[in-house]
Amino acid sequence: MKVADETEFVLRRLEAVVQKGLRKLERRAGPQPLRELHLELTHRCNLRCAMCHHWEMPLHDPASVKREMGLEGIKRLLEGSELLKEVEVVVVTGGEPWLRPDVDDILEYLSRALPKARLGVLTNFANPKLLHRHLTTARERGVKNLWLGSSLDGLEKTHDEIRGVTGAFRGLMESAEMVRREFPGLDFSFNFTITPRNHDELWATYQHVKAMGLWFGAQMVVDHQGFAAPEKPEWTKAMLARVEDQIDGVILDLCREGGAARLLLEGREKESSWLWSRVLYWHYLKRYAHRPERFFKDCLAGQRYAMFNPEGDLFFCPVNKHRVIGNAAQTPFDELWKGNKAGSERRFVESCRCDCWLNCIANPVLDRVLEAGR
Repeated sequence: MKVADETEFVLRRLEAVVQKGLRKLERRAGPQPLRELHLELTHRCNLRCAMCHHWEMPLHDPASVKREMGLEGIKRLLEGSELLKEVEVVVVTGGEPWLRPDVDDILEYLSRALPKARLGVLTNFANPKLLHRHLTTARERGVKNLWLGSSLDGLEKTHDEIRGVTGAFRGLMESAEMVRREFPGLDFSFNFTITPRNHDELWATYQHVKAMGLWFGAQMVVDHQGFAAPEKPEWTKAMLARVEDQIDGVILDLCREGGAARLLLEGREKESSWLWSRVLYWHYLKRYAHRPERFFKDCLAGQRYAMFNPEGDLFFCPVNKHRVIGNAAQTPFDELWKGNKAGSERRFVESCRCDCWLNCIANPVLDRVLEAGR
């Protein structure tokens, strides 16, 4: 089978599964349960990323640090809620969450309060000594089900330029080596934010991370509504065409490495759910790079996810985080979740007036559609 024919065959078969899944899900209309709690602990950061608004916020508003929801606020949030007791994933992020002085106490509490949940920390990996100290503390305190996520936005020169700090790439590589050496079994992965600055290094970075034996994801740079990043991306058709070519390479590599065509031809597609989800994610990412649009009406924002900014404001979507439902310090979570404002925001999501293609939102939707379509 020729290369072009191979990927076309795989994608055609997967698209048929997607359409079948969508038809089935239309007959199962109804809200999905709350499964993930995302906590932005701080806007503070030790990097100066060109596409991120977080690090600038304390510079413009130093008092924002004092408004961060503390450990006692997080305790009240969880202990006053029946709904949050059922979450399966907790994601702690920022800014750089390790810059919170009480982050160790927060992780210990979350691990004890939600012992069955997977507990993730999204961190920039820039400071291996800082990372080692906090991971050591987490291990000593018995924090369970911990995993890490970070970002690699190009090879050394490009990554450092985008991150705004010389040595950020070196620190990330040293951190990755340290985690593998000192904390074997601790899962971590890298995500690549595609911008005009690094668009030509997507394939090289994918290969670099693959050689490390790690999971690699990517997304187009996000325009967070209501929060201006230091740098607004200026795309050209040539840049986007180059992005699409490299995504084709990733899809081909995934198909070949996983034996995708063979599995489909032999009727063994149920053996590799992760492969189909990854191939489709990259396929839709290519389409999104060419023309941003909402691919699935069935977005789980406002259903699966509860997200809080550092001040304790609840929002449903990382793209529309300015659309705040209410504050956890002022209103109990369950009341916020079931209230009129939450209902209004869910109707906005259902209206398909927004679009994105991010791992956090897209992967659960793809998994659900694929399961229904098989």
